[in-house]
Amino acid sequence: MLAGSRAGLLVGTGEVLGELPAGRVRVIELDDRSVAEQVAGMPGAPPVVEMSGGVLAYVIFTSGSTGTPKGVAVTHGGLANLAAAVGPLLSRADEEPRVLQFASFSFDASVQDLVMLGSGATLVLPEAGQLLAGGELSGLAARRGVTNGTVPPAVLAGVNPGGLPTVRMLVAAGEALDGELAGRWAGGQRLVNIYGPTENTVCSTATGPLQGSGEPPIGVPLANTRVFVLDGWLCPVPAGISGELYLAGAQLARGYLGRGALTAERFTACPFGGPGERMYRTGDLAKWTNGGQLVFVGRADDQVKIRGFRIEPGEAEAVLAACPGVAQAVVTVREDIPGERRLVAYLTPADEGQDRDQDLGGLAGVAREHAAARLPGYLLPATITVLATLPLAPSGKVDRKALPVPGPAAAGGGRGPATVEEEILCGIFADLLGLERVGPEDDFFALGGHSLLAVRLVSRIRAVLGAELAVLAVFEAPTPAGLAGRLSDQEETGPGPGKRHRPVLRPRRREQEEF
Repeated sequence: MLAGSRAGLLVGTGEVLGELPAGRVRVIELDDRSVAEQVAGMPGAPPVVEMSGGVLAYVIFTSGSTGTPKGVAVTHGGLANLAAAVGPLLSRADEEPRVLQFASFSFDASVQDLVMLGSGATLVLPEAGQLLAGGELSGLAARRGVTNGTVPPAVLAGVNPGGLPTVRMLVAAGEALDGELAGRWAGGQRLVNIYGPTENTVCSTATGPLQGSGEPPIGVPLANTRVFVLDGWLCPVPAGISGELYLAGAQLARGYLGRGALTAERFTACPFGGPGERMYRTGDLAKWTNGGQLVFVGRADDQVKIRGFRIEPGEAEAVLAACPGVAQAVVTVREDIPGERRLVAYLTPADEGQDRDQDLGGLAGVAREHAAARLPGYLLPATITVLATLPLAPSGKVDRKALPVPGPAAAGGGRGPATVEEEILCGIFADLLGLERVGPEDDFFALGGHSLLAVRLVSRIRAVLGAELAVLAVFEAPTPAGLAGRLSDQEETGPGPGKRHRPVLRPRRREQEEF
């Protein structure tokens, strides 16, 4: 990312900057005393700078199928149009919106929350390390009086419809919204469904407030945005017929920074515009309804979205294939449990003479460690299966439909539970992860757990053990033994300022559990 962006300066805290391969890039540590004194002495009002709409506003990186992230170059003109379009759409003149900054600033969805400041909104920032899901999201919204929030449907599914009483406007974004979930939420708050890729400055289409269940559309184009649903010859298709979605207009990005060939492939000449006008090929399939609404159908390529993250499995494939001892790697998405989409990997060993059992026990673990050191958590496959050979179709390509159902992640090894609490926690882990057995030292996330499942884990612990744990504890101590230690620490310290007190161990009946 540093090389691709040609960045000349890195600004941050010393703890983070010290871990980055800055190379020749200049570094400013904000927590350095001399820097802090200079910042404190700066005038309060920034200088006014005039610029044209085509000037670069920011570069944000997204996944790349070759294993190299690609930087999307967004303009000031696109950003200004986004602010002008979404402000009136997501707030009313008689309201004073308090907008939750849900997305990380490294995720393009955060820009949509930021531009709401231009409509007079107050931006509500969560505390550092706070997981915005389940009960923690409900609690934050209530404490801080949040009125507007943009969240992925997967997060919305983990909150009770009555759990956000202060929120008047909810925006579903980042992945497909299903009709059942839309029906659950449409009655209480204004629920809007939006769609847009990074390459068209975050948001391209939006619905009005949804009513009832049924397949929710992704709406109509924002002001100064044009949408085309085209066939393979770039001809518009009739209403009700699926085609590939193309975007044009004021919010179109310049392209991919320093990636001319890739830019030319995805940002093509627009046959419906003026000379030199371009349109972006999204790779998404959509169709028009007779009423002029767009409906999302799926992907035309291998790109997928899991829990709101835009993922190209090829990026994980490239990293796994580069692992010593791996000959081939295939990464795909499976939904063996309805509603649970998982990224899974299949490998073949470089040495065909190796023992198969040894491969399963050794190569999969080595490959996971290799990938974990090079990929963000959301791109790590939930399971890695080692095969002697990959199944091939008659064409000679990998037959992805013939790939076997992955077995459960390796778990249950090592020592047995040392306490009753460890034993109960092992059982809770196994039940949530769909595994036969989990050991005290098995890592929740290495076994396929994720942030939303961590919310359910904390809820289950509260229901079964009557113990209060923050979701952050699962990230800091992601094993049954680690969480048992956290519970013991709470019991020893007892109640006090800033501490939670753990009640006496009291298992409950399953039908009383909270989910």
